[in-house]
Amino acid sequence: MLIGKHTNTLDQKGRVIIPAAFRYDLEEKFILTKGIEKCLFIYPKDEWLILVEKLKKDMPSSKKSNRLARRFFSSNAVECELDKQGRILIPQHLREYAGLEKELLFVGDLNKVEIWNPDNYEECDAEMVGSLLEEMDIDF
Repeated sequence: MLIGKHTNTLDQKGRVIIPAAFRYDLEEKFILTKGIEKCLFIYPKDEWLILVEKLKKDMPSSKKSNRLARRFFSSNAVECELDKQGRILIPQHLREYAGLEKELLFVGDLNKVEIWNPDNYEECDAEMVGSLLEEMDIDF
């Protein structure tokens, strides 16, 4: 399960060590793509395939807005493989999109990992989350 928060630094070549806490669930190859709210998403291969099937099923390409949304994820996706030091290269266009500089924040989101510029990351407000769960009638 992909949970927790970790920081790491980006080197001059755009490489970063994936936190050890996430490596087991991500395995050796995974998908890196643009995320929502100016962050990046890392999906384990099996979770990426689930997302792809959901996008194909729930967002038929006959609608322009669906095509744009599907393209947002797919055209920016790259398959990553860890090197011997546990690093990946984050392509320049993805670093620019997320505003990634030196310090990176890795946030587990159960089925994926988010990569943030720490200055752009906002903590969730506990009261807001509690209200949402109550509204959805989810016990916690």
